[in-house]
Amino acid sequence: MKVEFINPFVTAAYLVLENIGCTRIERGRLEIKTSPVAGAPVNAIIGVAGEIKGQVIYSLDEATAIKMASAMMMGMPVTEFDELSKSAICEIGNMITGNAAAALSNDGFNCTVTPPSLFMGNDVVVSVKDVPILVIPLHTDFGGVTMYVALTV
Repeated sequence: MKVEFINPFVTAAYLVLENIGCTRIERGRLEIKTSPVAGAPVNAIIGVAGEIKGQVIYSLDEATAIKMASAMMMGMPVTEFDELSKSAICEIGNMITGNAAAALSNDGFNCTVTPPSLFMGNDVVVSVKDVPILVIPLHTDFGGVTMYVALTV
């Protein structure tokens, strides 16, 4: 995992979360893990292709997802994690990954992102073949979000 991959994702996460109304964002301790890692009940997965390849996974609990979805929908009350809420969480992941990919492209690593997928469940395990996983925990006023960044050149 190249160090140059860290800042674009952290910066993009702060930017996107602040844009949807998050007022408190703190980055936790970074870690490098190997597969498999435990996901949370809600997991948005976005692929990265091009000179950089891999996946980025955004893991959060359902209560955090509901708060983020409500913020994404301009404060519209969200009481359950329905299809519109699921779409909002996928779009937040898409926006973060897209901004990070643009920054990486500006740094000479041309890449694109795939459409997001959402995986849900209480015992989700994420496995990425032969690529170290950078774990970036974020503590926000919505709740905790863990970004798993598994990229290689």
